[in-house]
Amino acid sequence: MSSLLGSLTRLALATTSRIASLQPTAALRTSAVVPKGIRDIHRTGVRFERGEGSMFEGTTGAQSYIAVNTQNVNRRLPLPETMKTLFNGIAFEELPIVYVKATKNNTLIHATDYKYNTITYTSCRLEGFKNARKKTNIAGQTTGVAAGQRLLRRGINTVRVIVKGIGPGRITSVHGLSVAGVNVVSITDRTPLIELGPRPRKIRRV
Repeated sequence: MSSLLGSLTRLALATTSRIASLQPTAALRTSAVVPKGIRDIHRTGVRFERGEGSMFEGTTGAQSYIAVNTQNVNRRLPLPETMKTLFNGIAFEELPIVYVKATKNNTLIHATDYKYNTITYTSCRLEGFKNARKKTNIAGQTTGVAAGQRLLRRGINTVRVIVKGIGPGRITSVHGLSVAGVNVVSITDRTPLIELGPRPRKIRRV
């Protein structure tokens, strides 16, 4: 009886091992971790740890930081006392204003008094530059010199300048004013900066 039970046990074990060897073993496979996209992060929100703020910026140089000394910034900004400061015997708020509009193809200079009455006006075209020569640095400087000479003939030798635009005559026209002998007290930049701008053109499909 015992021999019969032993043989049955050996037969059952052999059959089980044979069935197990016939079944294919499936290996565990793990997919690569897909990083979250900018849109996913935007929808769900993410908590930035210290030093991880520039991880999702997506701009060149986002992970580099430049230390800026801001201790003496207030010295460069105008104060209420600045408006009453005398320059050549004239208060700052009563100084004549020279508006420089530097467009892509021209440079316009318009001088007014502090009540915005026109004193003189000139441009690259009025100074004799035509076509492509209007949008050069030399044209801007020549226009600045001409405007400065007109101001000096009217007895104005101290002005403040307001610049608008990013054209080629932007800085050279201010240099031209100083070359002519006009004392430039301050330079203000009023170039408009759009945040998002107009809607971009649709993608061209070929």
